[in-house]
Amino acid sequence: MSTLTRGFSSFFGCPPTVPTAQSARAPGKGPQARHRRRRTLLPSWLRRLPRGLVTVGLLAALLGTCGGTGFLLWKSGRLNGLANTAGEVLLQASAVAGLKVDEVLVEGRIGSDRTQLLNAIQAKRGDPILGIDLHQARADLEKLPWVVSATVERRLPDTLYIRLTERKPMALWQHDHKLVLIDRDGNILSDQGIERFARLPIVVGADAPANAPALLAMLAAEPVIAARVEAAVRVSGRRWDLRLDNGIDVRLPETDVPAALHRLAGLTASESLFDRDIVAIDLRLADRMVVRTNAVGQNGSAQGSAQGPAPIRRKTQGEKI
Repeated sequence: MSTLTRGFSSFFGCPPTVPTAQSARAPGKGPQARHRRRRTLLPSWLRRLPRGLVTVGLLAALLGTCGGTGFLLWKSGRLNGLANTAGEVLLQASAVAGLKVDEVLVEGRIGSDRTQLLNAIQAKRGDPILGIDLHQARADLEKLPWVVSATVERRLPDTLYIRLTERKPMALWQHDHKLVLIDRDGNILSDQGIERFARLPIVVGADAPANAPALLAMLAAEPVIAARVEAAVRVSGRRWDLRLDNGIDVRLPETDVPAALHRLAGLTASESLFDRDIVAIDLRLADRMVVRTNAVGQNGSAQGSAQGPAPIRRKTQGEKI
């Protein structure tokens, strides 16, 4: 005991006390007291439950409250609105940072219209490049008449790259009094700006696009004939008549067309058949060829027994033919 303690005890006339560990603690500050206070905060029925179960229940209630709030926001549309707003802010920030469309590079374009391509990808200069939906852009590009397949890529920071695989023009189809460009599958490519394809053959008839690929393949085997063909007219959905560049009409059979063309090519080489004054050549009979010449009557007018198809002229832009 210290001197100061003994002095105070003598002054008040009471015996000195020695503090113990139990008496040194402030009342109500021990671990047992804290435990008693925690237990008194809970209802009696909840205190009987295991502590782990109580914890799990409280967490479930918290998660349920958060989930319910999120569901209500989603149901009201406000959650989507908040997400969209945040997304727009981020996209605009990316554009300010330099991630914006400044250039569109296209590879493989031959016939596709430039304006149609830009409309399909829905992008203009200055748009956030991260906001371009590449999958949707590709799908919209492949809906264009010329496009078989497309690839769309971002080349950061400011370039959209497009690679196209286009259809191959096969012929000009005379339909509804105008010419349209078709490919080898009979798909209509365009009816505008087709003057640059004027060297392609013209096919005529409702079912001409579907049957023209087979005819052109057979003509390719006889290049001497193919070089002179200006138009092919489908007759009754069964066979073809060819119009040559010198006005001669060649009537092909319904079957065994390659043999008929080969026979005609041989006679052309040996007899200079196409240089004669001929109106029509009929190959419909397998054992013979009928050649009709342009007989001139006494009055000087041309007479002939053969009547070929109506004259075909190369016109565009919807003019009547």
